[in-house]
Amino acid sequence: MAFFDNFVSVIRQKWLDYVQANRAWLELQMRQTAVRTPDGGRRPSSFLILGVVNALEPKLGNLMVPFYQLNSDEDALVEVLGLNFDPEMALDNGSMSPTIEAKNSDETPLLPDSDL
Repeated sequence: MAFFDNFVSVIRQKWLDYVQANRAWLELQMRQTAVRTPDGGRRPSSFLILGVVNALEPKLGNLMVPFYQLNSDEDALVEVLGLNFDPEMALDNGSMSPTIEAKNSDETPLLPDSDL
């Protein structure tokens, strides 16, 4: 379970880094389409989130096939990945630790380079 906890933590931080860097256009997009979150906020659509995190961490694709085979509901996948929260609230809270890039200039790999 430690692998999955680390996996979710890295994906969450990469998502927050992306949101922070792209706040202006994400806000415009969310005026049209936003999903309510359990924390009382809002987030982009599940399809957008899944597309972004797969682009940010290409090795995530190795896990998306079995995830989709188990449950193809995109909202459930966002929930399993720990991304069903308002990213603006998380960023504005100031409670988030420094971003991955701020901690270390080296890229933090999510999955090993070997095939699964």
